[in-house]
Amino acid sequence: MNAHALDVLEYDKVVRMLVEKTSFPLGEERAAALAPTDDVALISEELSRVSELRRLMDEGKRLSLEGARDVREPLARAATEGSALSPERLVDVARTLKSVSAASSFLSTHEERCPHLAALLPHLDDGDGLADDILDAIDASSFEVLDSASRELARIRRRLVATRARLDEKMESILREAFAAGSVRESEIHIRNGRRVLPVAREHRGRVKGLVHDQSGSGATLFVEPMDAVELNNELSELESAEREEVERILRELTRRLGQSSDRIARSLDALGELDFERAKAALSFHLEAVRPKLREDRSLSIRSGRHPVLLTARGIEAVVPLSVELGGEATTLVISGPNAGGKTVALKTIGLICLMAQSGMHVPAGPDPELPVFSDIFADIGDEQSIEQDLSTFSSHMRAIREIVEEADDGTLVLIDEMGAGTDPEEGASLAIAVLESLRDRKALTVATTHLGVVKNHVHNEEGMQNGSMAFDPESLEPTFRFLAGVPGASHAFTVAETMGLPRRVLDRARDLRDSDAAAIEGLLADLSERERSLSEAVERAEAHEERARVLARDYEERLKGVKDERKKIRGRALAEAREILEHARSLVEDTVKDIRLRQAEAAAIKDARARLSERKAQVSRAIEAQESAPPADDGEPPRALEPGMRIRVAGLGREGELLGVPDDRRRARVRIRGRTLEVDAEDLRPATGPEGGPSGSRVTVNVESTDTFTGELHLRGMTTDEVGDAIERFVSGALVHGFTTLRIVHGKGTGALRSKTHEVLKGMPSVKSFRLGRWGEGDTGVTVVELR
Repeated sequence: MNAHALDVLEYDKVVRMLVEKTSFPLGEERAAALAPTDDVALISEELSRVSELRRLMDEGKRLSLEGARDVREPLARAATEGSALSPERLVDVARTLKSVSAASSFLSTHEERCPHLAALLPHLDDGDGLADDILDAIDASSFEVLDSASRELARIRRRLVATRARLDEKMESILREAFAAGSVRESEIHIRNGRRVLPVAREHRGRVKGLVHDQSGSGATLFVEPMDAVELNNELSELESAEREEVERILRELTRRLGQSSDRIARSLDALGELDFERAKAALSFHLEAVRPKLREDRSLSIRSGRHPVLLTARGIEAVVPLSVELGGEATTLVISGPNAGGKTVALKTIGLICLMAQSGMHVPAGPDPELPVFSDIFADIGDEQSIEQDLSTFSSHMRAIREIVEEADDGTLVLIDEMGAGTDPEEGASLAIAVLESLRDRKALTVATTHLGVVKNHVHNEEGMQNGSMAFDPESLEPTFRFLAGVPGASHAFTVAETMGLPRRVLDRARDLRDSDAAAIEGLLADLSERERSLSEAVERAEAHEERARVLARDYEERLKGVKDERKKIRGRALAEAREILEHARSLVEDTVKDIRLRQAEAAAIKDARARLSERKAQVSRAIEAQESAPPADDGEPPRALEPGMRIRVAGLGREGELLGVPDDRRRARVRIRGRTLEVDAEDLRPATGPEGGPSGSRVTVNVESTDTFTGELHLRGMTTDEVGDAIERFVSGALVHGFTTLRIVHGKGTGALRSKTHEVLKGMPSVKSFRLGRWGEGDTGVTVVELR
């Protein structure tokens, strides 16, 4: 890819953004070396890998490579026979192998959803438990070789502890005697050459027999190892030497094992670096709210709501005006005009960087479904490139770059040129610009250029294969809007900009007088066209936004309806199962009743009659259940033509009827009350009621039977809502009658009194209740209601 284009388009800034998303050096190296390619298969593979990780990232499933280190140097050293790595380097290896293991586990868990990334799995070798062995032998915080590293090391260290204790005790005893005799200057034991010594005054050297190991700077103090401690000091030195040797042996053994697996682990390290590289691309995609581009085989380009990635990072998505542009097919050349500082150069760089990112296997910061060709090369001539060293003017530098472009551009290239015809005489510059644009068109290169020259804009308007575009200017605020308008050339607004910058009025008036009247008319026409195009573009954007919102709402309502239907199916299934269970309980209850009648020597005819009635009732309920099970879903019909608060309605999908509480709001949502509960539903789901006014659309029979072993005569309502209290009390009283209870306790608590009031309201309407009262002291007080049955 053309190096000059990469430079002027500031591709390196995108690379730096990617580098910042990496986790460890191998991933960073890959990111830093990133370059665009024209290998379609490679680009597609990279885009697939990034898309797989981005999809998981959107779901909150993030790959972590915490702990990974660059251990290539320790791996190389470990391959050398007899070497011993330091505990720090071995711990780095262990942590990296743990990252390899975690990455392998992550990919294995999501292998079906990440088939392209899963190709790395065979290369992620965690060293067959070597990481655990290293961390079992070395403390990962202090890097100390642990006693558990070997039995021999544990034995040596136990002896060291015991020997140090004996030596310290001996030295303390000698020190106390010498200090009492005034032979030592301080009551402290010192260490010289690894041996414990006493600070003896030179004039009292004869009082402490032993070996002199050192003296103070002044020579007044000698550091003497008492003869009585020599043997223990020797034993301690031997044990310390044995400890060092055993630690060295352990480190050599771990290093040897690492060396045996160094090739496999090196491949794992490369795979981990590749995975970090792909993870960084996905993280940058997430940060930029980027999308996967579609690669086109033809030479046409379509970008909707594209944004400059560097500006996007620096300013945020709301502060960067999106760019929508299409190029290719009938028109392969686009010339953008408009005011200075209006965003023309940014538009060029945005197009260029989006194409470069796509060909680097990266998602691009754009709206849905960007479509991009794969270019064999991208050329760009942007900015002031005056060269003092080479004695080249700005114009000369541009001509040198454009010469290369004209010579090498073809139907597989993208060309971006800023300020066509600038830097020289306007008439000659315009002629050169037109000739270059025609040459690029004839070579079928996709070309985007910017200009201020009216002659160029006029020529493009009348030329096949070329089209104008402009960056909009707000005539009210007198500022550029940075919005791109396709198909319309833009006015430069030089006088307007000069006026806002404070150029004196007399100068501006003279300039307007000097301007050719035809040019002024054309400039005014361009300004008018730009304003009309801007208004139309904004109207289209609003329409597209409304359309997108409608699509989102439609998907949301479809998902909600599906959920309601699924829930209705579940509820219906549970209700049928409960009905069957109720029938079985009822049958058992009646059988028990029949047995009781028989024991009381009732007439056989009465028993037979009771059995017949039971069988008939059971058959009726069974037929009703079977009919409900086999019945096709009811036709929801059409919504009522007029909706008025208080009317009876049915909610499609729920199969329930209720009362409409109010007309639908702006979102077409309506509130309804069904069986004491208030719901918010879509107005499109409302249907005319089918049941009798003021009641449910069907009848139901509820039989509640509770086992005698579990019925206690006490009901607890705390935690229930007032809507649940009525059914609970009805079931409770029915059970009490079946089991022969005459006195009941209902515990509703004191609280706000809502449950107590609802309880009394229900009891008043029950014929089987003889009386009820609040509990007395010792019975639960006002938190309990005592009920007497008839």
